[in-house]
Amino acid sequence: MMTILNRESSRTCEVRIRAPYELTRTITIKPKDTGKTVLEFFRERFPYLDETVWRYRLDRGWIHENGIRLIAGDRLRSHQVVRHYSPSVIEPSVAGNVSVIQETADWLIVYKPAPLPMHQGGRYYKNTLIYILEEMGYPGLRMVHRLDSVTSGLVIFARNKETAIKLRKEFEENRVEKTYHALVKGEMREEIMVNSSIRRKRGFVFECGEGLEGAKAAVTHFIPEKVESGKTLVRCIPETGRTHQIRLHLRHAGFPIADDPIYGPDGDQSGKRLQNSAISLQSSGIVLRELGIRAIL
Repeated sequence: MMTILNRESSRTCEVRIRAPYELTRTITIKPKDTGKTVLEFFRERFPYLDETVWRYRLDRGWIHENGIRLIAGDRLRSHQVVRHYSPSVIEPSVAGNVSVIQETADWLIVYKPAPLPMHQGGRYYKNTLIYILEEMGYPGLRMVHRLDSVTSGLVIFARNKETAIKLRKEFEENRVEKTYHALVKGEMREEIMVNSSIRRKRGFVFECGEGLEGAKAAVTHFIPEKVESGKTLVRCIPETGRTHQIRLHLRHAGFPIADDPIYGPDGDQSGKRLQNSAISLQSSGIVLRELGIRAIL
């Protein structure tokens, strides 16, 4: 199956705004966070909120375990279940022009606009791709890969457990042909391959380089398609699927995405800057040859 979309048609943006609402989040503590204090954990997990905000919420008993109020200095345990109540959640507005590109009884290919997160987390719950698709009549979708909130383009979902297993295996074994396009600063005149491992630096910020403990291998190919006025439209072909891989590898190669607030020319890698606008990076192709799936944007 093959679908080709017009680039211009994908640029129309609809803004999605939700009214404030009450919400209790359930958070299961991962082994890597064992021993952290409650205050340390929430400051790291939600770096865009100040420490005074978390002390205010703790003082009011809004963060608890089975109804027992937690205090700032309590140490967390692995697999501990913590609940965080918010009386008035105000989610940031997002792009809402989600569209279904292809669908079968087993899978769904969707165009995700930006900025729009894939799933709930941090500041987002109802303003997410999964939630919007459920409102559109597609409940119970299973994610098999992800796009950054600030990245637009094609993403595929499984509609049942069996297909999810099959699709995830294709991604895990690097048999999916993924293509992205980015607008970068600088004039790239020849193809580049970047082989640089990636790991989390802090919060939502990652880093790449040699000799980084705990880093995962990552390889990306870059092919310049159009050079104009100090910028280049680049076709990006990742061999692996690490978080922020293309963004990091382009900066590593000396051609950062022109408007990337984190890894761009004037990027802020402190982990405190919000990523709340689209960047010039688009998932433009997904091909799974063994399963006969092909979509090109």
